[in-house]
Amino acid sequence: MVDMPSMRDGLVKIRRGRRTDLPELLALLTPTAPVAFDKAQARHWRRLAGDPSLDFYVAERNGVLLGALLVCYVRALREQGWRAILELAFLPPSPCEFGQDLVNFAKERARQRGCRHLIVWRREATENGQLATLTQ
Repeated sequence: MVDMPSMRDGLVKIRRGRRTDLPELLALLTPTAPVAFDKAQARHWRRLAGDPSLDFYVAERNGVLLGALLVCYVRALREQGWRAILELAFLPPSPCEFGQDLVNFAKERARQRGCRHLIVWRREATENGQLATLTQ
């Protein structure tokens, strides 16, 4: 777990996601809808949270989930080694002091796993999205 001083109250902590984070994560993903999930969704979530080929991180302050990242790792075809893909990045829509820190934390973790690139899909770039590669 990594603690970062927050500009607001308390510390922002970055930690590995747990299977028990599902209800709070769903509340973040769909803030206007009631939080409900079925057993199949819970099983899927447990598999994701426990998969060694994935890194799932959450940022929290005072026990409240603020954001999340899911990074998956695949073998590269063109070169030896691994490639990291930022599969899910959920950060609050307003600018926040911890968002870039959470992304940088994921980049450092990918670097430690031997990745030279973190591939990111950016929806806001175009209507269909844009593939961007961030060299580490």
